[in-house]
Amino acid sequence: MEPWYKRLWEKMKRLNLTLLVVSFLLPVVGVLFVKSACSARATEALQALWKGQLEFVFLGIVLMLLFSFWDYHRWTKLSPWIYSAVLATLVLVLIPGIGVERMGARRWLFGLQPSEPAKLAVIMILTWLLGRHVERYRNFKGLFLSGLLAGIPAILILLEPDLGTALVLGPTVLAMLFAARISPKVLGAGVLILILTASYELTLVRIAKADGADPARSERLLKWTGLRPHQIDRVETFLYPQRDPYKTGYNARQSEIAVGSGGLWGKGYGCGVQHRLGYLPAAVSMNDFIFPVVAEETGFVGAMVLLGIYFFGILLPGVIIGIRTGDNTGKLLCIGVVTLIFCHVFINIGMTVRIVPITGLPLPFISQGGTFMLAMMMAMGILQSVAIHGRNTEAVFRR
Repeated sequence: MEPWYKRLWEKMKRLNLTLLVVSFLLPVVGVLFVKSACSARATEALQALWKGQLEFVFLGIVLMLLFSFWDYHRWTKLSPWIYSAVLATLVLVLIPGIGVERMGARRWLFGLQPSEPAKLAVIMILTWLLGRHVERYRNFKGLFLSGLLAGIPAILILLEPDLGTALVLGPTVLAMLFAARISPKVLGAGVLILILTASYELTLVRIAKADGADPARSERLLKWTGLRPHQIDRVETFLYPQRDPYKTGYNARQSEIAVGSGGLWGKGYGCGVQHRLGYLPAAVSMNDFIFPVVAEETGFVGAMVLLGIYFFGILLPGVIIGIRTGDNTGKLLCIGVVTLIFCHVFINIGMTVRIVPITGLPLPFISQGGTFMLAMMMAMGILQSVAIHGRNTEAVFRR
């Protein structure tokens, strides 16, 4: 039998170099800009929050390597158990006295957010389902079961409430169904359902919040949306951006100013005016609104470099690994992870420049947040596992 260190060396040679470099680079960049954003906080304890983020980066690297070297074929078989465990934590976090409530949301359990690993658990369970029985689920049955498996955790996450996290599951499921070569009619039906749902919510809020709308009718329409008051305010700000620029629309307005004021080359690291003077609130500048901090301090060039790293350093290599892998399981895992990361990047940056409503979704590897960092590093480990174990004979594509 071949010695363990030789087997480990063979696996290390199959690591995707591009993903590996990005897995170290982006978290370090994230810690630097979290530190810059923290400098505007009122106390020394809050200013030192970047140190906690650095600790999660180190832990995330360990998890990434563990996931990388562990054959995804083995732990994919455990998906039903992982999925069930995650559902249990999502239920526990909603129970008063067990889940911790902060700023009106009950999302924390023992200092962690179960909603973050829940997204990976959905990808795993769909891979387990579709990867084993591709032919059986290329019809509406596959759409229904996939929607059900993603819908249960999505509903529990919405109850926290956390609309942004629940939103990314829809496109992720559809991308995985596409990769599973589901019937075009079925996939089209799924896309139509997603579009109609979004249109329904936006239309009701637009009508209810229109100038001169009847108050009683507006209240009834807003109840039909199922959204919480702060979520309705965010949608209203997106639809009517000039209506309340100093209250509900304040963060979005200051975010736009920060992004635009960076110019071509930026004001320099640590020299951002918007967050240092408190115009961009310190409570959000290091997490959901970290991109305006990056854009103001590094300018248009820095923002484009960051987007380029996401595209050429994660999305493109991830898709290539999935295409070149030898089985459906690896392909579905890659497509699911890549879509999840892409949705986070698009929605987070989009909400800071008013392309989409504000949802409170963090920017991968950059925003402050321990559980989210761990989940993203595990996602990178999943991609590496497919790169290492997906093909036994052909050299792994590295660039």
